[in-house]
Amino acid sequence: MLPGFGASADLMTGIARHLSGFRVLIFDLPGHGQSVRARTDGRLPTLAATLHDAIKDAGVDAYCLVGYSLGGAIAMRIALDHPDEVRALVGVVPWNAAGTDAADAVIAGFDAAYGDAEVLTQAVAAISLAPSRTASMTSSMLAVTEQMWHGWLAGGALTSQADELPELRVPTCYILGGKDVVVDQAKQLDDVRRIPGGRAVLLSDLGHLCGLEVPDVVANEISNFLETELRADPAGSR
Repeated sequence: MLPGFGASADLMTGIARHLSGFRVLIFDLPGHGQSVRARTDGRLPTLAATLHDAIKDAGVDAYCLVGYSLGGAIAMRIALDHPDEVRALVGVVPWNAAGTDAADAVIAGFDAAYGDAEVLTQAVAAISLAPSRTASMTSSMLAVTEQMWHGWLAGGALTSQADELPELRVPTCYILGGKDVVVDQAKQLDDVRRIPGGRAVLLSDLGHLCGLEVPDVVANEISNFLETELRADPAGSR
């Protein structure tokens, strides 16, 4: 499980509490939480390589990936680069594969707000549906290294891996929020159309911070997809 930009492993821990029947490994993203010393330039290939190395160091050879927001884009990069290891992929409100451009006001606003607790508190509240449950995001954002912060928001977020999606060989499901104001839903759905056999679950009442607001709902959708895929391929032959 890979958290989103600005979040710590606690985001995925909250979801994992509602999962059963799985061995769960949760990693902080490089430059985040307990991984502030991990190598990163904020670009997807570097982020994916660092996390893939961490997964291998944990002694895991075949696994399912659950990536949240930016974590979803990183999980996609890992699945594209290592399809024989990844059994299934779930993107939770995932960052769209086509990326964005410099005119994206939300992304530019976060980039400019580095280290500003007041502005970040207001920004988190603005993208929340239940602000009382998302307040921890400000402190985890303040812990992100400057290299990772600007490297992603002013660099990595502008790049695209959309043209590679038709080559993806991993069963994939996107869990989308109908009230997500961070990621472009049309672009997310375009990703799903490009992925062979790609699936999408659209939950109309979910926002971008649904993992903190309704972790049980998110966990239920993850379980439904992974259990279906694992029953279909119990030996992990992919």
